[in-house]
Amino acid sequence: MMFIFRLMVRDFRSGDLLTLLAALVISVGTVTSIGLFIDRLQLSFEEQSANLLAADRLIRSDETIPSDWIERANNLSLEQAQRTSFTTMMFAKDSLQLAQISAVTDSYPLRGAYLVDQTLFGQGQQWTQPPATGEVWLSSRLASLLGVNIGDQVEIGEAKFHVSQYLVRDPGSTTSAFTISPRAVINDKDLAKTQVIIPGSRVRYSLLLAGNRQTLRAYGDWLTPQLVDGQRWRTPSQRGERVGDTISRAESFLLLAGTLAVVMSGIAMALASARFVKRHLMQVAILKTIGATPRFLSWAFFQQLCLLFCVGTLIGLAIGWGIQEIIASLLSGLMSTELPSPSISRLWLGIATGLVSMLAFCLPLVMRLIKISPLSVLQPTAKIEQNTAIIYSLGFVGMYALMCIYTKGFLLPSVMTLSIAGIGLIVGLIGISAFKLGRRLTSGATSGWQIGLASLYRRLVPNLFQLLVFTLIIMLTLILIGVQSSLISDWQKQLPEDAPNHYIFNVQHNQINEIDNTSQTLGIPHSDWYPMVRGRVIKINNDDVDDLYPDGRNEPELVDRELNLTWSDQLGQGNTLLEGDFLAQGLSIEQRVAQEVGVSLGDTLTINIGGNIITLPITSVREVDWGTMQPNFYLILPKQALQDYPANFVSSLFVNEAKAQDFYKGMSNYPTVSILNVGDILKQIQTIIGQLSQAIQLVLLCILCAGGLVLLASVRSTLEERLEEGALLRVLGAKSGLVRQSIFVEFGALGFFSGIISALGAELCLYGLQVYVFNTQANWHPNLWLFGPLIGVCVILTIGVFASRKVLNVPPMHLLRDI
Repeated sequence: MMFIFRLMVRDFRSGDLLTLLAALVISVGTVTSIGLFIDRLQLSFEEQSANLLAADRLIRSDETIPSDWIERANNLSLEQAQRTSFTTMMFAKDSLQLAQISAVTDSYPLRGAYLVDQTLFGQGQQWTQPPATGEVWLSSRLASLLGVNIGDQVEIGEAKFHVSQYLVRDPGSTTSAFTISPRAVINDKDLAKTQVIIPGSRVRYSLLLAGNRQTLRAYGDWLTPQLVDGQRWRTPSQRGERVGDTISRAESFLLLAGTLAVVMSGIAMALASARFVKRHLMQVAILKTIGATPRFLSWAFFQQLCLLFCVGTLIGLAIGWGIQEIIASLLSGLMSTELPSPSISRLWLGIATGLVSMLAFCLPLVMRLIKISPLSVLQPTAKIEQNTAIIYSLGFVGMYALMCIYTKGFLLPSVMTLSIAGIGLIVGLIGISAFKLGRRLTSGATSGWQIGLASLYRRLVPNLFQLLVFTLIIMLTLILIGVQSSLISDWQKQLPEDAPNHYIFNVQHNQINEIDNTSQTLGIPHSDWYPMVRGRVIKINNDDVDDLYPDGRNEPELVDRELNLTWSDQLGQGNTLLEGDFLAQGLSIEQRVAQEVGVSLGDTLTINIGGNIITLPITSVREVDWGTMQPNFYLILPKQALQDYPANFVSSLFVNEAKAQDFYKGMSNYPTVSILNVGDILKQIQTIIGQLSQAIQLVLLCILCAGGLVLLASVRSTLEERLEEGALLRVLGAKSGLVRQSIFVEFGALGFFSGIISALGAELCLYGLQVYVFNTQANWHPNLWLFGPLIGVCVILTIGVFASRKVLNVPPMHLLRDI
């Protein structure tokens, strides 16, 4: 044991173990910091979305919430609130108006806050408590329609209430106060005395829950099998397609960043392990000549690796924790909300990275080191018994498994793995061809640039490996740059500042011109008008929906509710025709819902419209970009099929804050028209995009720093050979300028080739990520072809010259002694 301890001390002093320890710390620290920071961002996204939901989770039901559901939530110590929503007539003086009423308990909202004001159409101030008993909050529009002010009295059913606030926003609604019907909020304790809910009333009951994620997940797993038709379990990411898609894309990018950190950590450990083993060849050979057995050596190295793993992992975890705190503090002044505390449970990723790196890269090489022949003492140039392809294949499999565990799937790791494998093949072909060409062009080399090019082929295998490492690091950097620039800009294009934030519907045909005049007077643009008729799909290819989905279980969205149907002579904004003829006399269906129900061109759907049954074939399939915030529909029918049914019209428009009050006052002249304000959802998406853009900058910086360290380790792995060659040139009379020029040419060529190949690989990888992971349209990235070679030459040349400076500054005899 004492011998092993002294051996470790010697290795630490010589720097051999320090190199491996540094690589392990880099691996664990980088993955830990990014993993913790990503976790905090995801929690932040969920919390912000929960503010729109007014809770972490929500149960909606057409019937009263079962008591055992409430009791189960109590047993799990979950925070609870309830909301009862219904539509009824509200009376004030001689006026009456249909209003949407929400009766909420005292604990409502669990997340977020109301916005209320004492002034009609005001901006509102945050309020975390619901109305007191006997009070009602009215939306400004509802108050205007009823002609009441603060302090006036209104009647709801058999109860009278005093107006105490104007409601600007209800956190539990996707809309603000100006929703389908003008809104009002009362206390749940006043609900019974209104006597408006009677058997047959159309009421929606909601149970809101808040608590830690594990408990909520357990409650959801328990509840979901019990849900029946008319009951839904909602999460923040399901709050709407736009919010859910944005959060999903944000998480996909952050998972990509973490995956790249895992890949670079593996490369760092592979390089450090190869250097560690190479520098121990002579030591193991000498130990064997004095009687050390393979078993003794195995035990000695095993103890070293265990201690190294424990020390390196602890240091890496501490550094990773500190880095993510620094990143969070830098973002604190930029983000609109405070990041949640990091979860200790996420530390497992850093530990797993270190363990897999040791087992996949270091252990196999050390085991082969133990098999070195004692004759190596007499043959210092003897090399370790190698099956390098098998060893690094094992490491590659380990990294792939770790990426799959980290991303909880196979798609993203598979895209990255195929790209890396393809790059490896391209590197081999281009590298061998280029290095051979350089050798032919430099026969009888005498100048620095000739010596530099000739050395590329002279160290063919190490240079090919180094070229692959350089290419991978630059490629990963270019992928992050490409994703950061194109993905964020794509989202911003899909959701510009003037994206529609209001829908107006229940508009009759004779009201369209009047509303157009109102919006034109205020300078508020709107989209085209679309007629809407309600209908329900009852058959698919002559098969009843009830037979296809018995008991309503797992019904696709196309058949589980009434749909808004429309007709149109042209594709609307955000619609792309994928196949078929849009103008044919049949159905045009949205691609996603078509896939959910398994229908395609030629299949038929039977629809019940007001008791009338029509059957139409599917004649076209559309892709719909829901992010345009334009009116869009799952089904578009021929005009002849719907023109005989009464229809109301819908449009979308953008109302900025400066024109909001005038717009709402103008629309008060149309009490039957419904206004849906999705401004809160848009602000939420824009907030997430903005925060993600800021986070990407810091995550990119963190990964680039790790990549720079990996590049430095790669150069140092072949430093001995470069020093030997430089020393011999100096001994033979070469001036330092000649040696410097050869180093510049060698590393410059490696950087240029790496940059070109990495640009190609990044372009291919970005295509796969955009199409198959982020579900966006693939774009060409010409900047990558400029940045790739530029980064390659500048960075690799700088690191190479810095790492090789010893050969230029130290006398030749000292170099020979060191070698």
